Amino acid sequence: MPRWRSKIKRTLGTKTRADDVHEQDYRYPPKPDSYYEVTEKGQCRWCGSIINDNMGRRNKRASWHPQCSEKYLMIYDGKTIRDYIRKRDYGECAYCGDYDARFEVDHIKPLYEQKYKTTKEVDWSYWDERNLQTLCRKCHKEKTKDDVKKLSELKRKMK
Repeated sequence: MPRWRSKIKRTLGTKTRADDVHEQDYRYPPKPDSYYEVTEKGQCRWCGSIINDNMGRRNKRASWHPQCSEKYLMIYDGKTIRDYIRKRDYGECAYCGDYDARFEVDHIKPLYEQKYKTTKEVDWSYWDERNLQTLCRKCHKEKTKDDVKKLSELKRKMK
């Protein structure tokens, strides 16, 4: 996994739950409570546990466990996700099997199913790598068309 990119801002202790994008845009999952509660270095912002160095002492220079930062990037950073899926699937379409250098990364279970859920009700498996597939542009267009039909039916039922 790549290290932190410069585009990711340092926000330790500056964000609150009110800043969470999930409330406005269902395509982004909510961040865990520890992301907002941690205000000092040496405590992981993802899992909330203490980060120790090789000697077992608290590492005051770190804000993330390496595996936790990888999980975070796999959920919130599109470039990291695309790079991982490219290596995993080699750009081969999951529907037709054709290779497309300009492939699309698609959610198998569509994210709109999480649209009206609160932070506590959200199913995290929707943002898991196992819910992602590679599709060529043609197949992705067809699948998106079907998803839009299902979404419009869902909206009609909600009214």
